[in-house]
Formats: sequence, C-alpha cells, structure tokens
Amino acid sequence: MTTAATTNLARTLWESAEERNKATIRRVFTEFVNQGDASIVDELYRPDIVDHAGLPGAPEGAEGVKYTIAGLREAFPDFHVTIEDISAHDDMVVIHNTWRGTHRGELLGIAPTGRSFLSVGIVIWRFDEEGRVAERWEHNVASNMFAALGLRMLAPRKGRRRTVEGARSVTRTVPLKPGKPLAWDQLTAELQGPRRREYEASRRRLGITGEVLRIDPRSEGDHVIVHFETADPERTRKRWAESKHPFDQWLRERILDIHGEDPWIGPATSYESAGLAWTAPPQLTPDRPDGSR
Repeated sequence: MTTAATTNLARTLWESAEERNKATIRRVFTEFVNQGDASIVDELYRPDIVDHAGLPGAPEGAEGVKYTIAGLREAFPDFHVTIEDISAHDDMVVIHNTWRGTHRGELLGIAPTGRSFLSVGIVIWRFDEEGRVAERWEHNVASNMFAALGLRMLAPRKGRRRTVEGARSVTRTVPLKPGKPLAWDQLTAELQGPRRREYEASRRRLGITGEVLRIDPRSEGDHVIVHFETADPERTRKRWAESKHPFDQWLRERILDIHGEDPWIGPATSYESAGLAWTAPPQLTPDRPDGSR
C-alpha cells in the first residue's frame, strides 16, 4: 500500500539521485574536460557508454570518450567548457554550456589555423541506476565550433557508435567554381537542416560513418576539402557512382554544378592508398612493455 511516507521517501530518493547526477557532471567538466584527468571516465562512466557526438573515429565505449576529449585538448590546448545552467530530470541531466579554445594543434588531420572560437549549445546526459553516465547527446556545440573554424561536420554516426576494423580516413580536395560560394553555403545548410535525414541515410548507404568539409582559401581560387571515414573506400566510391537513389542523384547534380567534379568518385589519393586509419592521440596510446610510448 502506498502511503504519504513512502511517496515522500521515493521523492527524496529521486531528488538525491538528481543532485548526485548533477554533481557528477560538474566533476566531469572540472576534472576531465577542463583539466584532462581521464581517470574520471573509469570512475564515472559505464564502460559501454554511448556517445552520440564523439569525434569521428572515436572507438566504442569509455575509450571513445577519452579519445574525444584528448583529441579536443590536443587541438585546443586552452580548451575550456563553462556550464551556464544545469538541471536534472529523473535519470537525465541537461546543461547549457559554452566551449572556448584556440586551434593550435592538429584536428582531424587539419593543420592548426590559430583561430579562436566560442560555441554555445546544449548537452544531454543519461545515467544508469548506479549513477554512472550511460549516454550522451549534444546540440549545436560541436557544429558551432567547427563552423567557427571554417569546417562543416556532416553525417554524424547515429545510434550506437562502433569501431570498424580497418576503417580508413579519406581526404579529397575539389575546386569551388567562381561564383559558387553562396551555392555551397546553401547546399551545406540544406544538408544540415531540412535534408539532414536524407543526407545521413545516404551516407549510411555508402558506408560513410563521419564526414567533415571545410573551405580552403587559395590564391588560385577557393577549394573544398572533403574528409570522410569509411571501412572500404573503393566500395563507397562504387556505390556512389552507381546509385540511382533520387536524393543521391540530386546531390550529385548539385556537387557537379558547384565544383565541376565529384570528390566521392575521384581517384584514390596517396593518403587513402596508404591505408591510414584514425588513431588515438598520443596520450591514449598504451604504454609498451618497456615503458616507452
């Protein structure tokens, strides 16, 4: 039988759990994100944490969380996140936060630009019954950061992230035809907005699990660098070239109009042919038996 006492006890337990979860997120940012203490992950996260917004190439689970933060701290040595507001609702915690940093290290194969950024957005966390972080989503923070650096991050992985053995990082460069910068901006805005689901479905059909685009200003004319991850570049190329899907045909026509050539059909680069895979930043590389790294 439910009584006022049992109802009050249940409410107290929920409230204490919510306060515990908020305290956990504060520790995550103070000790891990802002100071780089990765041991916090083993203490506060589930080993099978699902991060829906890790960096491209992040492995599955807790190691992927370490990979993402180490990669950001390597790219932005002054990387810092401020929690502007935090609230808890049952097993969920929602924060409004601000990311800041200066691009002084390599990011996804992109050389330092020296640009500083300030990005505001929302991050949502889910906790398990033991009070460990089980799942994470974010809205706008990463995309705003990439935009500030002149990049567009498209086709993020959906659902459970997984590591594909032998996955390759492919980089292609195509010219931006004179008079087409506005068309390129409009296209990427469509892919990030009203046609995002179609675009993500297209990338999944091709086996592309992550994609970043950026403008590369050059004296002879601007170029666009397309950087994507796939387990089999040749199969991705073949699927794209042969696709009869209406969305793929529409996108191919837009790409050819803007660039005059297709980065997903182009010949393999030396970078791709070398079979280079995404690798963890140095601080995540396991120590060798002799103690060296």
